[in-house]
Amino acid sequence: MSATSTFLGRPAPAWSAPLACGCCLAAGATYVAVQDPAEGGVFVPCPFRTLTGWWCPGCGLTRATHHLLRGQLTDALRFNLLVVFVLAAIALSWTSWMLSVSGRSLLGGRTLPRWAVAVMIGAATSYAVARNLPWLPGLRG
Repeated sequence: MSATSTFLGRPAPAWSAPLACGCCLAAGATYVAVQDPAEGGVFVPCPFRTLTGWWCPGCGLTRATHHLLRGQLTDALRFNLLVVFVLAAIALSWTSWMLSVSGRSLLGGRTLPRWAVAVMIGAATSYAVARNLPWLPGLRG
């Protein structure tokens, strides 16, 4: 079996995977914008919260995304303070992927420095801890 993807008997273009992923992201964003997760719909509950009862750094991101896509920044930040950063990271990652298949680079061929990755992980971990402290209930989604 060949490792190369095919489409209609021909090798699939390099941009087909990021384009398909982008279409799925756009469809998901449209669904989240139209359907309020707080009112039902087809949404997967957080497995970490289901198993432990604790809020993870991502809890509330779907509800926050819903409000952000409707232009309600304050409501979005009420559900998850990291929503803007997470959505920006997703958009930049997808853009970088799309550019890389065309031979270009978003960062000029450079990668994020290790300290930047460590800061992001530290911020997400700190946020997860802070939102589970009993004296900070305002950080919960």
